[in-house]
Amino acid sequence: MAAKSLTRHLLEAHAEPYARATQAPFLAAAARGQLSKDTLGQWLANDRLYIHAYIGGIGRLLAFLDLPDRVADLAHSSNVKFLTWVTEALVNLQREEKFFIDTAAQYGLTIDLPSKDMKLDGLKRFEILFESIAPSEHIILPWLEAAIVFYATEKCYLDAWRWAKAEMEKHGNKGDDADGGALRRMFIPQWSNSDFAQFVDRLGSIIDGAVARELKLHGEGVRAGLIRRAEATWHEVLVAEEAFWPKV
Repeated sequence: MAAKSLTRHLLEAHAEPYARATQAPFLAAAARGQLSKDTLGQWLANDRLYIHAYIGGIGRLLAFLDLPDRVADLAHSSNVKFLTWVTEALVNLQREEKFFIDTAAQYGLTIDLPSKDMKLDGLKRFEILFESIAPSEHIILPWLEAAIVFYATEKCYLDAWRWAKAEMEKHGNKGDDADGGALRRMFIPQWSNSDFAQFVDRLGSIIDGAVARELKLHGEGVRAGLIRRAEATWHEVLVAEEAFWPKV
């Protein structure tokens, strides 16, 4: 039997903390239209600053991501595939911030934090994670930890809002949302759509493909080390993600 892919291992081996990170009471309240405009606005303000930290993290990655010297190696290079993905991510992040601002204006939401003291613990953790992106000391896949940060946060965000969408469909839409309908009409559909899912899955495939290639080159003896590195980063992201949902 073939060994599990790295991303599948991470999802299955850490199912309980993953559920805590993606099925928070905040998400359940969002699905029922029970979050006030103030609560949603403050959370969106944090999410917008998360976008800024994410962009900084991508910049740090680009500073050390090596690309092939030979043209013949470009088509099969995991580094090139990762570069393509993060380039698209930058465009998506800029588009997402504009979506936040436009939708907030449409629904009368304030998405500026009054002070830094109102940053969520989860945002602070993500800022540290993105600021710490740097090449690993390991020769094999020095960008693995960075890729896991990006994949883990995207996967959690996708699955969290897909879970909220399922809860929303289960309970129905009575049309009396406390936020005026911003979440259930605009944000939840945006954050749970198939295009987003395909984008996240593509990064997972890039990571798994890169790991498979390294195992082929260096043998099964390096598998345990790659898993340990990925799990350490995965755990940090799950802790940050769980702390990113406000208490309600």
